[in-house]
Amino acid sequence: MSSVTTQRLRAANQSLRAGLARLQGEQDRPSAIAPAEFADLLAEIRGAADCLHGTSLTADPGWTKEKSEYRRNLEQLAKVLPSVGGRLLAEKARLEAARAHVAKAAAWAQTRAKTL
Repeated sequence: MSSVTTQRLRAANQSLRAGLARLQGEQDRPSAIAPAEFADLLAEIRGAADCLHGTSLTADPGWTKEKSEYRRNLEQLAKVLPSVGGRLLAEKARLEAARAHVAKAAAWAQTRAKTL
């Protein structure tokens, strides 16, 4: 039981580390992350939470290490998510401005076609 639970938490930690790396991207160029990847991260967090509930494997050093790593990953995720949210809001504003520009250009083209 303990090794299966430890392995499950280890796999969740690997997924969280990979997700954090994608979210952080490079310093000069933040990476893009698909909505499905956010869903996958959430699923990993929920799976690890299920793994942690009702388990007290303090005698297993691997379990203790993975539990500490999981906590660090969640803390890092909490630090990264506000900047990701800011990037998403900036992208939303950019897309809305582009949509408004396209709508104005379409209205101009339609008016122009009527006058010819």
